[in-house]
Amino acid sequence: MRRANPGRRLRITLFCIAFALSIFAGRLVQLEGFDSAAYRTDSAQEHPPAHISLPAVRGDITTSDGAVLTMTVQTETVFADPKLIPVQTRQQVAARLAGPLKLAAPVILHMLNHPSSPEYQVLASGVSVDAGDQIVALGLPGIDMTPSYTTRYPSGDLAAPLTGFTGKLPNGTMRGVLGLEQEYNSLLAGRPGGEYVQLGADGQPIPNTEVDVTPAVPARSLRLTIQSAIQYEADQVCRQRVEQTHASTCSIVVMQPKTGAILAMGQWPTYNPVGVSSLAGTTNIGVANVFAPGSTLKPVTVAAALEKGGQTPMSAYTIPPQITIDRKFTFHDAEAHPTERLTVAGILANSSNVGMVQVVQHITPEQQYDFLRAFGLGEASGLGLPGESAGLLAAPGAANYWGDNPFEYSFGQGLGVTAIQMAGVYATIANGGIRVQPTLVAGTTNAAGQFTAAPRPASSRVISAATASELMTILQQVPTVDAQAGQNAGLISGYTVAAKTGTAQVSGPGQSNCLCQYGASYIGIAPADNPQLLVAVNIQDPQGKYYGDQVAGPAFYDVMKFALQTMKIPPDYAKTPYIRLTAP
Repeated sequence: MRRANPGRRLRITLFCIAFALSIFAGRLVQLEGFDSAAYRTDSAQEHPPAHISLPAVRGDITTSDGAVLTMTVQTETVFADPKLIPVQTRQQVAARLAGPLKLAAPVILHMLNHPSSPEYQVLASGVSVDAGDQIVALGLPGIDMTPSYTTRYPSGDLAAPLTGFTGKLPNGTMRGVLGLEQEYNSLLAGRPGGEYVQLGADGQPIPNTEVDVTPAVPARSLRLTIQSAIQYEADQVCRQRVEQTHASTCSIVVMQPKTGAILAMGQWPTYNPVGVSSLAGTTNIGVANVFAPGSTLKPVTVAAALEKGGQTPMSAYTIPPQITIDRKFTFHDAEAHPTERLTVAGILANSSNVGMVQVVQHITPEQQYDFLRAFGLGEASGLGLPGESAGLLAAPGAANYWGDNPFEYSFGQGLGVTAIQMAGVYATIANGGIRVQPTLVAGTTNAAGQFTAAPRPASSRVISAATASELMTILQQVPTVDAQAGQNAGLISGYTVAAKTGTAQVSGPGQSNCLCQYGASYIGIAPADNPQLLVAVNIQDPQGKYYGDQVAGPAFYDVMKFALQTMKIPPDYAKTPYIRLTAP
């Protein structure tokens, strides 16, 4: 037989191939075009789309010197599909998982043999990424993981009442609970993204079926004004003083008067943010607890009398051991003394209640109230911390404003303040009469590590620079006056210190008719000729000794000395200015 023409055979072959391809193309057009909607419906019914959240990694909280207070880390939830693990191999699987999961092999084996559902059993949550990598390397059938995130506290309980902590919503999203974690939750949390995926028969996402992907918006991190070493010192000193004086609470605020930056808010008791089971012990004492300031409030009375009452630091008064006003309100000094003559400066430096009752009569109750408000009392400090109190300050004419309130206010009784409010009062005096709103946040950092400084805090003039200078001169006399009585808390070698002590009497639980408990305070500024730091100490319900210089004074000395050294503030070696305290 003659062989066919090769060209003819090639043409026939190409025709056959083209015909076959046209059939495939036609079928493809039918599937992707005419029948695509029907197939998508069938697919959706068989593999319904599911929305999967794409979490944003929560931001960290760090101190001004880089100590990490809170940080978000990825963890793994390790689970098993018991149907994919033969019974005869489960004991071996359990043994190999025991090390990475830090669980006993019999415990794992029990979970594999008695799962919560036939196809799914959680073996462990919060497993580290390193341990997860070890499990992946084992290549065990039926063992898988899903990523999650959790908060770690590398610095333990340091500044815990400030930072707060995080909890998880039912969908696994972390949210801030208390403190800065709550106040700045939206910033720290970022914004989660999401996507729709097809799920297989086992309920797991089918790879490469992702649609409508919305990327997560990265969170920002907070950098605080807190200085970690000073914060730690304040916490430890508070703990020591509570133990030594058998007090109920202690709070210490360390602040820069010119900037309003808070370097520490120490307290005792505090709490560990890991595994908080009750909110009862998570109070931020510095902003939530209200107390009577006692004599630490007297500079406000003097400031009002100097600016509105026609008084000067040299205005003279006769000071008996006690005084009765309107034949019904009797006031006395903390310690008995013979009748003496003191200047306004001497009344403040020697902390005379009787003298203050006389000085305050040169201003109206409305003027007194206005000065107290101008110094930041009766309103929240502006820190924005959850649970912050505005304190207790009745206005003239209010239902709870009594006839003796002006006199009691003059020496720090009959009203309630917070530790941060009192720190703000002295910061205003130290800053030449300008009140700067206190702040805890230095700025934020984005995911790329770029730092953005926080806006400068608001400021306002409260008293004149001249009045502030006169108060600073008077307050510099206090450490010497205290030293003459054997209390040396305000004497820090090389530094001038302006300070004031305070002792308040309060009623205890169920003792409304008895002022049987005490609050002790000590607030000081250094160096007094160029104020850089302020330390405010308040200790509530000490047992035995209760005067401010005895109870709170040692805490002030320890923290102020430590803070001056830590911040490398050089001694001023200045001489305390002279001002006459007694009158002819």
